[in-house]
Amino acid sequence: MPDDGGRRETLTRVEARFERYSGPIPPPKEMRGHEDVLPGSADRILSMAEREQKFQIAYAMCGLFFGFIAALLLIALSAYVVSLGFAWQSVGVVIGSIAGTAGTFIYSNRTRRQELTARRQAPPARPELPDGSESS
Repeated sequence: MPDDGGRRETLTRVEARFERYSGPIPPPKEMRGHEDVLPGSADRILSMAEREQKFQIAYAMCGLFFGFIAALLLIALSAYVVSLGFAWQSVGVVIGSIAGTAGTFIYSNRTRRQELTARRQAPPARPELPDGSESS
């Protein structure tokens, strides 16, 4: 048996665990942890999520309302242009407004779909360990 001069090596295994969630409400285990640290915090988190949802609904309704008003104004403008004797120009106003509305709708849906796809395909982030390496 070779003499190592009394030297001993110690192997240390370091493990890191990373969890993430998406959304305004944390998982039940974390909610329980928040409640343990600060009583009443779970209720505050839920009411915050409810307020955010109400805001999002109001924001969407406001957008629908203003979109409806804009459509009515474009119809009125088209009728006015027809009353002046410019029927073909009126058709241009109508086609332009429909194209603009459809383009906005298509673009927003495509952007939303791309964001959801990117979120689903994103690999989970790996936390950095104290020695500067990444966990496996």
